[in-house]
Amino acid sequence: MIDKNEVKKELYKSKANAKFSHYVSGNLYYTVELSDGIYQFPISTIDIGKISEMIETDLYVGVKNGGYLGIDDKKIYDKKIVEDKEVFEEILITKLSSDLGTTSFYAEVKGSELNRWITKAIDKGDFIKVN
Repeated sequence: MIDKNEVKKELYKSKANAKFSHYVSGNLYYTVELSDGIYQFPISTIDIGKISEMIETDLYVGVKNGGYLGIDDKKIYDKKIVEDKEVFEEILITKLSSDLGTTSFYAEVKGSELNRWITKAIDKGDFIKVN
């Protein structure tokens, strides 16, 4: 198990840069070189979830006459037919991750500046040794 505090300490001491590797499915991938090898970790740029969980303000939909209709419980469903029965699933939405804030991401950045996302990756098991 990787000790996130040891990783943070090493990044502050070594001043190692994290290098942008690639982008896939809403994730920026960076690599960082530590004393025992090179590690890769993702930074999610999007949040995916149910409308009712992702939108905190009131929700409205446009109607044909040009007005708006308020949706009280903020749930919108997709109707599907499964085995000749109607099944309703709440629609998922994708939006820019609120975790990004105004952070700028460059090809190279001090690894310690990405500690927030490195910690998340370690906690999720996504801080992976690649070499």
